[in-house]
Amino acid sequence: MRVSMHILARVLSGDPERPALPRLPLDKSIEAVADATRSIDDVGRARLAELPEYVELAERSARWCTSALWPRRLKGVRLLLILGTGQATVPRLLDDPRPEVRSSAAAWAANHPSPQVAARLVRMLSDGDLACRLTAQGALIRMGLHAVPAVISHLAEAAPASLASALLVASRVHNSALTGPALAHRHDSDPAVRAAVAQVIASGGGPDSIEWLEELLADPAALVRSTAAAGLGGLGHWPSSPLLADRLGDPAWEVRRAAGLALDRLGGPGQLYLQRALQSTDRFAQDMARQVLDRASPGQGAAGRVEAAVLAIDGQERK
Repeated sequence: MRVSMHILARVLSGDPERPALPRLPLDKSIEAVADATRSIDDVGRARLAELPEYVELAERSARWCTSALWPRRLKGVRLLLILGTGQATVPRLLDDPRPEVRSSAAAWAANHPSPQVAARLVRMLSDGDLACRLTAQGALIRMGLHAVPAVISHLAEAAPASLASALLVASRVHNSALTGPALAHRHDSDPAVRAAVAQVIASGGGPDSIEWLEELLADPAALVRSTAAAGLGGLGHWPSSPLLADRLGDPAWEVRRAAGLALDRLGGPGQLYLQRALQSTDRFAQDMARQVLDRASPGQGAAGRVEAAVLAIDGQERK
């Protein structure tokens, strides 16, 4: 096996005088090719695909994908994932009756984006099997820009299935084109959906993102308010400091903490509002401001933090 790997390395390096690979048992061939594919570039992969051993494995894996036995179909998909091929075989297995096969096909799809595959993965977000849903979600996120049209089309449907999951994918893709379709669901009855909308808004940015996130700060659900607060902190919009400071006294601890951390991320202006909250008559606001300030500057006195905050605000106003 070690000799075979040495010869295989010479093949991938383009050595014209390398000897032929010895005949290996199936399991050893799989192991050798799998080890080779982990650390090669496109040129090396092209050379690997020319080897008779690679071609034989790919053809055998494709045949297994059409087997009536689901363990064999599963083995075929997993091998094609390792080999980096299977475009003519694997996509139809996204509709396989066995969830194990569908999940493996979704993992394969992450490296082979196409409009049709992305659309099928979006539908898989409502699959009855948890592993399929999670794998489809991860595959769409890895596809990035390739997944955007399929997600937009899905969000435009009258009643999108698994809406929160689709919005979560949209928030991880970080594309401003997804903000508009996501906003159409900001008044959904499900708090998880509204919170996911807030995540999409914060990740996509745009001139109106701040206004929409500030609106969601007043949402009746704590999950939505905390997500909106975190989004405002992430966008670094310091004029939102007064609204975030109001949330330091929120009845829900997670909202108070999200608001406090968001103010801390805003630098000088946020720090000043945290300092003011130390003198508030609202004990919730006092406690959260103290927690955040002690966490952020454990070795700095209160006076020093106030001075730093005022100087930072003055610097912002001079710009």
